[in-house]
Amino acid sequence: MIFVWSGLGFLVVPIVFITSMAVTLVLEKLLGVIGHGEWLTTAIGFGILAGAAANWFIGSKLNSKPPRELIDPKTHETVLIYKRHKFFWVPMQYWSVPVVAISLLVLFSQKSHAAPPARTDAPPALQALIECKGSAAGIPAYADRLEAGTLPGWTKSPALSGFMSEVWHLPKPITVAGFTVQDVRFGSHELGNYSVHAVTDSTDLDAVAKQLRLRGVDGRGMAREAGKGAWTVAGTLKGRVEVGCEYPNPRIAN
Repeated sequence: MIFVWSGLGFLVVPIVFITSMAVTLVLEKLLGVIGHGEWLTTAIGFGILAGAAANWFIGSKLNSKPPRELIDPKTHETVLIYKRHKFFWVPMQYWSVPVVAISLLVLFSQKSHAAPPARTDAPPALQALIECKGSAAGIPAYADRLEAGTLPGWTKSPALSGFMSEVWHLPKPITVAGFTVQDVRFGSHELGNYSVHAVTDSTDLDAVAKQLRLRGVDGRGMAREAGKGAWTVAGTLKGRVEVGCEYPNPRIAN
């Protein structure tokens, strides 16, 4: 392809390309940090828009320089010589107009892509399950993935099975409702229900029950609250407060 330019007009291509790439890479990194890596198309659109802005700024500066004044030795008239920077006979700053149009097309194409429907079998967050904030509908998906071994860190622990038929254990500490909990256990019961429990570092059952907004501690040393088809439970285990939630199996609840 043959390029035609005058002055520094050839800079249109590298200005737009380099600026667009640099801004796109920065935005891609930032979107990844905040958890929106799927917005890559948006990052590209704003990168192209930044390239157009940079080209307009530089082109306008170059083409706005005052002309040189020369005196014609024969006529003694003043001659003004303008140095113009063009790309394909067009002042370089005006190439920003089609570049902006391209960026808008890219940005609108991102909006036109409908978000994929949420997977109904996606497991809820573990913290939400322990706090009884997870939907009971997601419990079987969690159990299925535990059975398949696709959730890292979990191990099946027959030794922990008391009144539960199957128990999986997660030794890694996590944060739940402001508490650091460990020894997380996910179990299925003979009657088909599920429960998720973990042990906190706290020894104050009343304080934990209050933070979880549970009713007062009963005579058995437990605080319970029913809600959304599940029970939130706080009790003591070996001197430490244990928190968790019990869920009905939605596959057999109806």
